[in-house]
Formats: sequence, C-alpha cells, structure tokens
Amino acid sequence: MSIELTIVATRRPELLRATLQSFNEKMFKNFSFSRVSMNVDKLWGDEEDERNCIEVLKSFYPQAIVYAPPVPGFAAAVKRLWLNSEADFVFHMEDDWELLEEIPAGILDLFGEKSVSQVSLMTKEKNWSVERRGMFHYARKSYRFLGFDLPIRLKYPNFTTSPAFLRGDFARGWGKLLDETLDPEKQVRSLRNPQLMQYVSKFRNRLYVGKSGYYVAEDTGRVWRDRMGIEKVVVDDASAWLSK
Repeated sequence: MSIELTIVATRRPELLRATLQSFNEKMFKNFSFSRVSMNVDKLWGDEEDERNCIEVLKSFYPQAIVYAPPVPGFAAAVKRLWLNSEADFVFHMEDDWELLEEIPAGILDLFGEKSVSQVSLMTKEKNWSVERRGMFHYARKSYRFLGFDLPIRLKYPNFTTSPAFLRGDFARGWGKLLDETLDPEKQVRSLRNPQLMQYVSKFRNRLYVGKSGYYVAEDTGRVWRDRMGIEKVVVDDASAWLSK
C-alpha cells in the first residue's frame, strides 16, 4: 500500500514551516510517503518567499516535487497535484493547519468499507456534531424549480480539501472533473458542476475525531488572514481573498 503527500501552498514560508513541523511531530512520523508534491501559488509574498517555501519543504523532504505555476489558482493547484498522483492513498493538506493530537497509522483502517473514499480530520470549520449527525459528513440542500423552493431538502455526501486521506483513484477522479474556475470544495455540492456532483455521490467521507472525540486540527490561516486584514469570500462557488 502506497501513500503520497500533496500540499497546496501560497508564499507564506513561516506558516508552511509551522504546519510541517506540527504534522511531522504528530502524524508524518507514523507514515512512509512514496512521494511528496507541493503546489506553491504566486499569492501573497514575493519571489524570495516562494524560494523560501521550497527550501522549507525540501528541508523536510529533499526529493519533493514542486509546482510553481505562473498564474495562481486554488482549484487548478488541487487538480494538478491529484492528477499527477499515483499512490493507493493520498494525504492532502493546505499550508495553514496545526495538529492538536497525534494521528496514528491505524486511521487508514477507517477505509474498511469500499464506499469510504475520504477520511478527513475533524475541524471546527465543519460545524458538525458527531453525536447528533454521525461519523459520515454530509450536507442537505434545497433546490429551486421555476422560481420556487422545492419542499424537499436532499441529503448528499460532503467532501473536503482540508487535511484528509483520500483513496488515490477517488482523488484522481475528482481532479479530472474539477472546474478550475470554481472552489474545489464548493463545486462538489454545486449544480454548477453536475458531473462532479454525480461522481462523488456514490462515495462517503468518514470523519476522524481521534482520542479527544472532537477537533483534531486547527486552521491557522484564519489567524494569519485576520492579522493581515484579509477576508476570504465565496461568490458563485468561486473563492476570492479581499482586503478588509
């Protein structure tokens, strides 16, 4: 069984370093990655920050593959990383997370059922109660027809690009159908990309709550954005970062 590590980053070397240190201490030591790949977008910072990001990654993984495209794009970065993966499993993450507890190799046992194609680390951002809603992440959405809201709220599986393991075939299938103009997460549950929505509908995302039974990872990017006066907004299923 092979596992790859894929990382989506921007020009924030200190944030990337803190993230890799946290995951290296509490998770990566329990796994052996067949390949490590990072996409660093030309967002924030400058050329020196970009070089520093690459140096930070190589200090942990000297053989890592780095993509530095001329034009930044979140969905394009995810698509590039996943389509170039080859392993049985992929652990995907962004450059702005901190682990709150150790993640054992046994987490992969949660893929026991064939329908489970993602195992994601529980975070505050999921706004999810395991006690009330169970261990599989899903969403409910109402739809409009001829200008009217339908009385039925449909339930469908929810997937993430936050820290998570994915079956390699699932990641590559998701990546193949990604629309680079839309947020990679939002389009999974959007009629703007019906092919992708149909593709993921037969799979499930198992949540991992760890020993705490609660959050196991924390988003450090929110603190960074607040300090820099930057706000993330989503308009028509596309993400944008604006100055406050």
